[in-house]
Amino acid sequence: MKRFLVLVLTSLLASSTIISQSAQEPPELAQATELTNSVAKLFKEDKFDEALPLARRALEIRERLLPRTDPRLAMSLGYVGDLYVAKRDYDNAKKTFERLLQLQEEQGGPNDVKLASTLDRLAVLYNRDGKPVKAEELYQRALALREKALGPEDIQVAETYYALGQFYRIRKDFDKALNSYRRSLAIFVRNSGNTADGFERASTGFSCVGYESGNKAIFDELEAIQKQFAPAQPRPRVDKILNASAVTLAKPEYPARAREQHLSGTIVVQVEIDEEGKVISAKDMCGGVAYLGEASIKAALKSRFAPTTISGVPVKTRGVLQFNFIASPTIPRILPD
Repeated sequence: MKRFLVLVLTSLLASSTIISQSAQEPPELAQATELTNSVAKLFKEDKFDEALPLARRALEIRERLLPRTDPRLAMSLGYVGDLYVAKRDYDNAKKTFERLLQLQEEQGGPNDVKLASTLDRLAVLYNRDGKPVKAEELYQRALALREKALGPEDIQVAETYYALGQFYRIRKDFDKALNSYRRSLAIFVRNSGNTADGFERASTGFSCVGYESGNKAIFDELEAIQKQFAPAQPRPRVDKILNASAVTLAKPEYPARAREQHLSGTIVVQVEIDEEGKVISAKDMCGGVAYLGEASIKAALKSRFAPTTISGVPVKTRGVLQFNFIASPTIPRILPD
């Protein structure tokens, strides 16, 4: 999320600077540009508390001195909204992006592709508020705008399909998730090859559907897709669940916050194991339930395995550990597999 917001702020800042230098303007508008320079710098340094009042001050100046048709108003609203997201003030973020959407529609009309990134942000926020129908509507609108303006094979279209795949997977609508990931994978590979970051992310999402649904045929399909697009670059299958082969499989603690909310779910932890059987890295591969992922990573790092050998030589290996958290109102349970 932060990487995405930094890119947004940087691109908007560059555009804002170009526009502000195109004509002689009141000193306060020059001040607004200076403030946005400071905002971008502070944002990259994670100094959100310092950046937000500066961004709001720049917005106030521009709202007072510029006509609503000036694109710098939309830029400033974007800055403020992104900072609210960074500070996890999601209510104010949603209100700000709703204002931004209205302004962008006034400036460019309802079919302007510039609306798409704002629709993406609002989709995330509405889904977080427990309004998946509205979130899906916003994602689909963003997708339609990008396909019409940029063409069906554009990278931004692939990113939107990927976002939809993530959305459907979290909702456990696995059929729609797979269809979205398939479309995303096809576009990514035709643009920049199957080693691209986008292809990797979509492949991971595809794999996570296999883990979370328990459907092993999904891994066969993913392997076929990878072979089709890059037959000269064989890849190891990703469905290697290592729970049963662990010498010592640590059991994750059930976090107090998770217990209070009776949270449950499956956490898939991708691990790398060294030549001695020690887990040297672990990450929550599928973005699991809040609080449970961190506990699962800690458990994975404490687990041990017998060394893996090839022709008698110990080698590093990779795979996944799967932890299933089942919570009841009274007794939370954690199943290792």
